Amino acid sequence: MSIKEKIEIRKNILNQLKNLTPEEWDKRSRSIINNFLSLPEYKTCWTLMSYVSFNKEVDTIPIIKDALGKAKTVCVPEVKWEDSTMKPVQIFNLDDIDFSTKVPQPLSDAEIIPAEIDLIIVPGLAFDRGFNRIGRGKGFYDRFLRVCNGIKVSLSFDFQVFESIPVDENDVPIDIIITETEILRH
Repeated sequence: MSIKEKIEIRKNILNQLKNLTPEEWDKRSRSIINNFLSLPEYKTCWTLMSYVSFNKEVDTIPIIKDALGKAKTVCVPEVKWEDSTMKPVQIFNLDDIDFSTKVPQPLSDAEIIPAEIDLIIVPGLAFDRGFNRIGRGKGFYDRFLRVCNGIKVSLSFDFQVFESIPVDENDVPIDIIITETEILRH
């Protein structure tokens, strides 16, 4: 499979996400959130890293709130656009997130060492049953996941999971994929 196919899959999924009604998005997100919160890996983790959802991605805010309420260490990615890198930054409440930017960013400067992360929620546009993912195409997470040994979990609507998707040598597989109807384990 080729780069062209990845681009086509991204376009297709972005269109399907755009067409989700707010009610559908909320209902589906809640099912996925409940499945995530039931994970033994979540219940026993001390340090959680999560992306902050935007553009109709599965809603991560309830997960972040739950983790903060359980006194877990929670960090979110601070994206450095100029060199296409990111670092995990601890937040202490939702006020520590700047929602005014296209990709929400932490306001805190309390950097977390990647090795301390037990569980990381990894975004993606498409996934397959071989635990591969297609992100937005910049490689931020694939580079970061090479230095983070935490369990990699992705939240996905059912329509984002394929039998097979294109992969290349830079793609880092996921450990667990959670949808409305399934919890897939590698």
